[in-house]
Amino acid sequence: MIEIKRTYYLDKILKLKDKPFIKVLTGIRRSGKLTILNQYKTILKNEFHISADQIFSYDFNDYEHNSKYNWKTLLEEIIKKSVKNTTNYIFLDEIQEIDKFEKTLISLFESKNINFDIYIAGSNSKMFSTELATLLTGRTYEIFICPITFDELNNCERYTINLRDYLIYGGLGILMPIFDETILKQETLKNVLQDTITKDICVRHKLHYSEDILKIIRFSFKNIGRVISAANIENFLISNKETKITSKTIINYLNWITESSLLQRIKYFNAKTKEELSSKSKYYAGDLGILSSIIGFDIKSAKGYRLENLIFLELKRRGYEIFTYAGKNNYEIDFVAKKMDTIIYYQITDRLSDENYIREIRSLLSVNDNYEKIILTNEIDENLVLQPNGIKIFLITEWLKNN
Repeated sequence: MIEIKRTYYLDKILKLKDKPFIKVLTGIRRSGKLTILNQYKTILKNEFHISADQIFSYDFNDYEHNSKYNWKTLLEEIIKKSVKNTTNYIFLDEIQEIDKFEKTLISLFESKNINFDIYIAGSNSKMFSTELATLLTGRTYEIFICPITFDELNNCERYTINLRDYLIYGGLGILMPIFDETILKQETLKNVLQDTITKDICVRHKLHYSEDILKIIRFSFKNIGRVISAANIENFLISNKETKITSKTIINYLNWITESSLLQRIKYFNAKTKEELSSKSKYYAGDLGILSSIIGFDIKSAKGYRLENLIFLELKRRGYEIFTYAGKNNYEIDFVAKKMDTIIYYQITDRLSDENYIREIRSLLSVNDNYEKIILTNEIDENLVLQPNGIKIFLITEWLKNN
């Protein structure tokens, strides 16, 4: 199998090499976190000439590792085998499977006698980005790993893909060995979804597997890009004579689903204060293939929302804080992308024509500031007459290639 080198993330990790942080890779299951760490280990060996004796790797998805170690025996083994008077590189995948794992991390990080550079990966974003950060205040650095991008696939000759197929199957790394096997890809995506629900939601929160969780995931995925609240989920379930779930339980489920990275939540943006409004939220899928495993593998099902989800994932990969916005007369802007002092407004549409051009630009023009405003589209009508309003228009495939 030809491996896709995740250069964007490797460059970020290399800048953090030997820096006094625990590097934390989070993201949806099977997005390629472990592959990136393996690529980084190869760089350590080949370019920095780090000895194999200085590199320790543990995969706690592996039953043998899970049954063999607790936090103390893991710590003791690493310290016993470590090389003195140099840096030892520790790689721990899904370490949350080890009870009290944070004790291992704190002990290694605070070691006075041996130098450790620590890298961990896991699919539960809250556990690593919030809970661990609280225990190790100022000593963790999170890197959120998105699935393999459309551009990354097309820069590798083996995996050339058109936009239509990418919108259906997404970019989970687990699909690469079966890239040309349609049925197998579909079954694999459904298995990843099931695996995530079981391990990252039910086991993590000590729940029995429940159809209720799947109902909420299904509702959320079928309403990508729309405002979702516990109230409208509850009303939907009641109107469809489903099992009654309380608003409190729905809120918990939504939070846990988001923590697993199956869903990503974005807030509404206040153009005046340039801050978020906490009362409203939209949700997007953590991967387009996982989205298809719920709403179907037919491109005709919600193509516009798939495009919107694609742009969301790419903006997140590029390191933007992402919001949505409703301005004057409730003219809605799909995304407000914020990074440092930069703000960019985005509208996404499948086809830009005389029929929808005015609607798309009036949303952007409803914001009275000088920040960049962009329309991303899959197709531009050749007869469309553009107005001189400063709004930039890009084809989605061109924009995806322009990093």
